[in-house]
Parts: sequence; structure tokens; C-alpha cells
Amino acid sequence: MKKIYLVSAALIAAAITAFLCAAPRLIRTTILSENKVSYEQPIPSITDGRILSQQFVPQYEMIKNIEVYINALSCSRAQGYLRISISGPDTGIAYENQLALSALPEYGMTSIANDISVIPGNTYTLSLEAVDTADDGPAISFYPTMIAANAEEQGRELTYGGLPLADSVLRASFRYSVPLAPINYLAYCFFIPFVILFFAERLKK
Repeated sequence: MKKIYLVSAALIAAAITAFLCAAPRLIRTTILSENKVSYEQPIPSITDGRILSQQFVPQYEMIKNIEVYINALSCSRAQGYLRISISGPDTGIAYENQLALSALPEYGMTSIANDISVIPGNTYTLSLEAVDTADDGPAISFYPTMIAANAEEQGRELTYGGLPLADSVLRASFRYSVPLAPINYLAYCFFIPFVILFFAERLKK
């Protein structure tokens, strides 16, 4: 019987150690950062080299997704795509993607980038360009900085065709995947001994 309890204690210690090492990667929660409510203004076209670029500073190291407000209701979606890139301060392109215009909703917040590893506190640039379109392509919305900027965009530059849009930020939301606070793992740590001791008791019978 003593041997069973010694083995159980060793298993409990090993299981808790393994859990605490793996948990921050496996058990995560979501944090959303978005603009405050404001009046909206559209960029009518991001084709022909008129790239829309927003600087931002991420708050956490894993961006689950970025959404921007796109209005494709008045443009042709028969051809072309939306090119998305995120460049880092020293690492060049941190993320690239392209979405077919045919896959865009008519209007609304639209996910354009997923699962991006970043360095919190560094400045990144999100760039949007419509390519190979039949017309001017979709419109992209922006907000006034002082009223609506989220934490990522506050004090950062929005440019259109290489020229700054004064006092403006992209209408965007940033959704992060972050580990739970350490105290939340205590419940799991109490549960592990319970399970192991339960099976140890069953083995004694």
C-alpha cells in the first residue's frame, strides 16, 4: 500500500510539472481590442498602387486574427483579390496573405490575417492593396484618431498611396490568443492529484 502511495506522489509531481510546462501553449483565452464608436469615412479604392497602410503596436505576442471593415457592395467581385502584408521593424515581412474578392462579404468586419507571431511593443505596418480588379475594388473604412483609436493604433500613422492621412486610423480590431493568468491553473493542479489518487484507490481493490 505504501508503494502505491509513493508511486502516486511521484506521478502527481510529474503530471503537475508537465501540465505547468504545457498549459500556457495549450490552454489559452482570447482578448479583443477594437476601435471606439465613431463616424466612419471610406477610402474608395486601394487599386493601382494606392496602398493603404496602418502602423500598429501589438499588445501581446500572438495575434489570433485582425479584422478590418470592408465594403465590397458597389464593386465587381468577379475577379481580383485583396493583398495583405504585415511588415515588422527588423524582420521584413512578418505575414502575407491574399483573399479573392469573390470570397469577401458585401460589407462588414472581415478577417484578413490569422495566427501572427509578433513582438509586443514593436511597431508593425499592415498594408492592404486590391490587385487585378475589374474596377476600383472594395472601399476600406477609417476613423478619426482622437475619438476612435484603439491601443494598437494610438499615435501611429495611417498612409494612403504613400501619403499620410492626418488624424486617422484604420477601422480594425485585433484579437489575441494569450495564456491564462497563472492563478487559473491552480484549479487544474488540484484536479490532477484527485484523478491520480482516485485510480490509485481503485488499484488497491
